[in-house]
Amino acid sequence: MHVYLLPGIACDHHLFDRIDLHGFDVVKLDWPRFKKGCSLADIAKDLLPLVDITQPHVLAGVSMGGMVAQELAVLTNPLKVVLISTWTHPREWPWFVRLGARTGAAALINGTTMRLSWPVKRVLGSRDAATDRFLMDMAWKEGPEQIRRGADAVLHWKGSSWTGPTVRIHGGHDALMPIGNLTADHVIADGTHTMVWGQAQAVSAALRTALTT
Repeated sequence: MHVYLLPGIACDHHLFDRIDLHGFDVVKLDWPRFKKGCSLADIAKDLLPLVDITQPHVLAGVSMGGMVAQELAVLTNPLKVVLISTWTHPREWPWFVRLGARTGAAALINGTTMRLSWPVKRVLGSRDAATDRFLMDMAWKEGPEQIRRGADAVLHWKGSSWTGPTVRIHGGHDALMPIGNLTADHVIADGTHTMVWGQAQAVSAALRTALTT
């Protein structure tokens, strides 16, 4: 069984370097360059050639990757979709994300605002200096334009039509996407929004369970 892993916004396949899925045929995807005005469904279409739909497969995505995984699932019909630190629909957005969508906050993302706001991004979870550098390097590699277009696509998302099997892994301390009243199959008690890196052992265990049950 192929397992396709989709990273979060401002990240690439290295986000999954600590995830242990020994025994599975794992494919770590990178983002295509996002086109101006693209939607999450458009991004999914661009990823479609990278998925072998003739073979049984699972799509697993983190944050924005989980939203795109749901759009991609409509096209590839996977065995299941595994959602990590993500939403299933805009109705799950906290108030500050709804405000950002209404005000077009994604347009404010540029090199200057990325530099100035980086310390604020620690709300995603406490981390040591090495982890902070790792995440920042990925973000700069993706670039402000790519992140701005991805964020805009997220804030215009209306939800996916995927209704197939879905397993949800969420962190109990996710400040960006608070667990609140969300229904999760696996809760990582101390998991933050960056738990796929910072709490990789627990996330790996939950993923293996999701893939085998």
